[in-house]
Amino acid sequence: MFEQGALVALRVELRLRGDLSGTTRLKLPEEWGGARELWTFIKDLEIDGATDVREDGPVRRIVEHPANAPLVVRYRVVSGFDHDPTSDDGQPFKPIIRPDWFDLFGETLFIFPEGREDDPATFRWHDAPDGFQFASDLEHLAGARPGVVGDVLESVVIGGRGLHTRSDASGQIRVAILGNFTFSHDAFFDLALAVIAAEREFWGVTDGPFLIALAPQKKVEGSLSLGGTGRTDAFTLSMSEDAPFARLRHLLGHEYFHTWNARQLGGQAEGPEEAAGKWFSEGFTEFYTWRLLLRAGLYSLEDFVAAWNESLVEYWTSPARELPNARIVADYWNDPALNHLPYRRGSLLAVLWDQQLRRATAGARDLDDVLKAMRDRVQAAAEKLAPDAARVFPPVYRELGGPDLTADLARFVDQGAAISLPADAFGECVRVVTTARRSFERGWDVKATEAAGRVITGLRKGSPAWRAGLRDGMKIVRREAGEPGDSTVPYVLRVLAGKREKLITFKPEGEQELSVQQLELAPDLTPERRAACARELSGA
Repeated sequence: MFEQGALVALRVELRLRGDLSGTTRLKLPEEWGGARELWTFIKDLEIDGATDVREDGPVRRIVEHPANAPLVVRYRVVSGFDHDPTSDDGQPFKPIIRPDWFDLFGETLFIFPEGREDDPATFRWHDAPDGFQFASDLEHLAGARPGVVGDVLESVVIGGRGLHTRSDASGQIRVAILGNFTFSHDAFFDLALAVIAAEREFWGVTDGPFLIALAPQKKVEGSLSLGGTGRTDAFTLSMSEDAPFARLRHLLGHEYFHTWNARQLGGQAEGPEEAAGKWFSEGFTEFYTWRLLLRAGLYSLEDFVAAWNESLVEYWTSPARELPNARIVADYWNDPALNHLPYRRGSLLAVLWDQQLRRATAGARDLDDVLKAMRDRVQAAAEKLAPDAARVFPPVYRELGGPDLTADLARFVDQGAAISLPADAFGECVRVVTTARRSFERGWDVKATEAAGRVITGLRKGSPAWRAGLRDGMKIVRREAGEPGDSTVPYVLRVLAGKREKLITFKPEGEQELSVQQLELAPDLTPERRAACARELSGA
C-alpha cells in the first residue's frame, strides 16, 4: 500500500477452506527471534465467509462458518520500525517496511489456520507500481516441490525500488540485494555460489532452488552488525553498510548450513524449549562452518586458527560460561552472553566428540558420518520424527560406534561445566595451549553509556581507561582499535571532550586473571605439509 508514492504497508489476502467442524482457529504472528507482540503490526483484519469471529487472546481468532466454507482473510502489515534499521538495532526480526523497500520473515507476515501447517499452499505476488521489485523463496512453491502452509510461514520476502537480483546459470540459485556495501554485488554473488557449492558437495546435493536475501543497516560510527537467519530453501542477511567482506565467509557458511541443521536432521523444538537445543543447532553449525570453509579453500590454515581463537577467547572470558542450559532456555533472547554461549559450547563439544568417534572406530568414522546418518534417518522416516535434532544426535552417534554421551550431556550441557580441549584435539598440525590473561574491562558502565547516547557514564576511577585520561561526560565518536572481549590488545577511542576530539589509548585489563585456551599452528610447514594439515583439520 502506498501513500503519496511511499510504501506504508503490505496487504495480505489468504484464501482457504474452513474446517469441516465449522470452526477454524487462525493464529496471528506472535514472536520471532527477539521480537515480541508481533500481532500489533497486523491491522484491519477482515474475514469474508465467517458467521462469527471472536478473539481468543491477542494472537488467535475463532472463526465460525458453514462446514468447509471458503474463507477470505484480508489484513495489512505495518512496519515495526519508524526509521531505516541501523547497526545499533542488531538483527531486526520485526517487519521492516520503509518508503522504498521492505524485508520480512514469514513468521511476521502471515496469519495461518492453526494445526494445518501441512495443508497444501500456493503463493502469488501482485505487481506493485513505481518499479518495485520482489524476491521470495515462496516463488519456489510454483515449481516441482508442492508447497504447504509451513513453507509459507518459514519464508523470506524482500523488495524495493532498488532491489538487485542475479541468478546462477541454472536459474535455481538467486541473490537479491538491497542497498550498497563496501563490496560489490558481484563479489557477494560469487562468494555465495562458492559457499553453496562447498556445502552441497558435503551433503551430496546437486541442485534445488535457493534464495539469498541481503538488506542494509545504516552505518553508525563505532558499531558494526552482521546477522542472518537460515530457512530450508533460503536465508536472509542483514548487515551494516560498512561490513567487511572477509566476515561474510563465515556468515554465509553458517546460515547456509542451517538449510540442514536442524531442520533436516530432526528438527528443532518450538517455543521457549527451542533454546535448549541451540548447543546442537548453532554450536555444530559453527563447527561445520569453519571445517567446510577450510575444506573448500575459502579459509586458509591461518583463517581457520584465527576463527577458532576468536571463539575460544569469547568462551573462556564469558561471564556466562558455566551457567546451566536451563538459564539459556530462560534468557536466550534477553542476555547477549547467554545468546552466544550455545554457539561456543556446542562447537567445543563437536571437537571432543569428533575426536572420540575417530578413536573409537580406529578412524573409520567421524562426525560427518553421524550428521549424514541423521539426515538419512529423517528422510526415510515413515512418519514425522519428534522435532528435536539435539535429541536425535546422541543415539545415532552411539549406533555409529561412538561412546555413550549421557554423562557428557549432563555435565557440559545441563550443568554447564567448563569444556577444556585436550592438547591434541585438532591433531598434530595445531596444538591447543592454555595461556593466562587479564579479564576484559572497558572501565565504564556500558549500558548506561549507550542509554546516554554514547556519553561516558559510570567510569571507574583508577581503571586503565581513567588513567589514560577518559572521563565521565566525554562522548565516544568511534572505536579506532581494539576488540571487545580481548584484553591483550590496546583499546583506542576517539572521543569528544567539549568541542575537541582526542584519542584515548589504554589496555582494557581488569583485575581478574583468566585461563584461555588458544590454537597454535605448527611453524615452518612445507607446502605439502600445509595441504595435508588442511585435509586433516577439515575432515576431507
